Amino acid sequence: MRVVPLNERERKGRYLMTVIDPIKRFCEYLQIQVRASPHTVRAYRSDLRDIAKYFDELGTPWSWDLLHKQDFFRYIQARARLQDTSLARKTSTLRRFYSYLVEEGVLIKNPTVELESPKLKKRLPSYMTIEDVFRLIEPDENLAYLNVRDVTILRLFYATGIRISECHLLDVSHLDFSDGLLRVFGKGQKERVVPVGSNTLPFLRAYLVSRAEFQREKGISNQAMFLNNRGNRLSIRGIHRRVTAAVEELAISYHVTPHSLRHSFATHLLESGADIRAIQELLGHVSLGTTQKYTHINLEYLMRVYDESHPHAED
Repeated sequence: MRVVPLNERERKGRYLMTVIDPIKRFCEYLQIQVRASPHTVRAYRSDLRDIAKYFDELGTPWSWDLLHKQDFFRYIQARARLQDTSLARKTSTLRRFYSYLVEEGVLIKNPTVELESPKLKKRLPSYMTIEDVFRLIEPDENLAYLNVRDVTILRLFYATGIRISECHLLDVSHLDFSDGLLRVFGKGQKERVVPVGSNTLPFLRAYLVSRAEFQREKGISNQAMFLNNRGNRLSIRGIHRRVTAAVEELAISYHVTPHSLRHSFATHLLESGADIRAIQELLGHVSLGTTQKYTHINLEYLMRVYDESHPHAED
């Protein structure tokens, strides 16, 4: 690390760096001002602690204000065994963290401005066939609360395209049966309203009856839409685990993740002729470019239909 003489403002920043925990302050900023999700805050905290651990293990005194781009390059090289997506996330964390320090007046310059993320291969989102989705969300004869809950979650994912984090935050009051709408809180706690669909509303009504009985048996009261076996709000990890288990039971031949239901929702809408901007609103994408990745999937689908159906396709 290169040590240079400090001017008055830099000395002030140096002082602030020694009396506060910058990682803690940064995570509080993300949580309170940015209103980032707990998952996002944990990811930033984990990355910054890993970076701090690397410099601690070098055995020489260091602090965030004395690091330069060469130090970050060496850190990235030391973590080269990680996947490109992980390295890109760590690079993004560094840039966001130092931007915050500059905004707070702790530092004058951002040493990460020239730090480039690894180039990532563009991957099309995975999605399920309509037939497999219908198999996945088929009602079960088992009427125990936990089973009814899991089937309802699966149906709701496909009916609305919501994210797992959004499903986790749902309360019963967010559902409007009269208009068939669901109030969702997405990234940055941004609110949007999505239609549920007339085919899904009866399942939600039946689910809420089962949920009420479950709460009476437990002697609890909780406003969360989906509850775990103790009656508390079902965690993101718990939702992920239940969806993954349900997908694995299908024994399908292609790779599917819980997020694939969201991708399936968007892809099947596009295949049915839905407007791309309408899909953007339903998914809660800020940028249309994020939604346009589904047009690539749709093009592959159309080409496959053409090859399989057109009389002269093989000429």
